[in-house]
Amino acid sequence: MGAALAEHDLGRPKEAQRALDRFIALGLDAPAYIIAAIYAWRGERDRAFNWLERAYEKRDNTLSWVKFDPLLRNLRGDPRYTALLKKMRLPVE
Repeated sequence: MGAALAEHDLGRPKEAQRALDRFIALGLDAPAYIIAAIYAWRGERDRAFNWLERAYEKRDNTLSWVKFDPLLRNLRGDPRYTALLKKMRLPVE
């Protein structure tokens, strides 16, 4: 996860994608929420929400960070974010 975020922030999109692909390919049932957070940080909202939906369906315990995670700040103005909070029965501010 760290490599995928760092490579993105360093302006190396190919390396960032390779790091994310390696993370997903580990086959360790990587937390869907973590993958969503990486996509959100990169500004890839559709992919982020797809992975957040997977996290919700899998009852990923890291989804509990959804309201406070700074990696998700790019999603907070999106109506899908509000819908997810409502689905999780969390307060919408």
